[in-house]
Amino acid sequence: MTVDSPGRVGATRLEWTFALVIGLSASGFAFHFPGSYGEPAIHLGAGIFGLIIGAVNGAIVGALVGLAIRAPSSSIGRLVAAMSACIGITHGIFDGSSTELPLIAYALLAGITVASVFALAFGDRTARSMVVITLSWGVGIWLASLLGDAIGLPLEETPYGWALDHAFDGLVTGLIWGAATSAIGLPDRLRKRAWD
Repeated sequence: MTVDSPGRVGATRLEWTFALVIGLSASGFAFHFPGSYGEPAIHLGAGIFGLIIGAVNGAIVGALVGLAIRAPSSSIGRLVAAMSACIGITHGIFDGSSTELPLIAYALLAGITVASVFALAFGDRTARSMVVITLSWGVGIWLASLLGDAIGLPLEETPYGWALDHAFDGLVTGLIWGAATSAIGLPDRLRKRAWD
């Protein structure tokens, strides 16, 4: 395995974060990532639909980040599968959610799911990685919602207004998760390692 220069490591981390921001913002706009929250009761049908649309969306985001960091093809395939599961399950959790639990509970459940998927897909089961991946995904979604509310999103109760609101959610989540996972070197490991 070759050792990347500090400049290459920094570029990989920026490419990773930028691709996540672009991918999750676009997915928010087009597919309303991370899903809806605000129904009084759990809705299984909406959760299943969210899982499906989120999985398609996640495959696109996985391919985008894999290509952005110039990962080996085996890593790109795993990224596509992992991000498909992560975004699909996150979307399913939120679309099927009930306001009987606070948004942060669903966000942290989604974070735990994302950390578990990445542990299974890429084998990094260290406590540090699990905690950083869980909290940055969950807090990213939660903080995006709080900030969106604070600045008055959605600007209007129309499909376009909601699309902008969800694009903002993707932007904030992508920035937080991208920066946090870069800090622990996740994109560097994904770029260098090839799996069988």
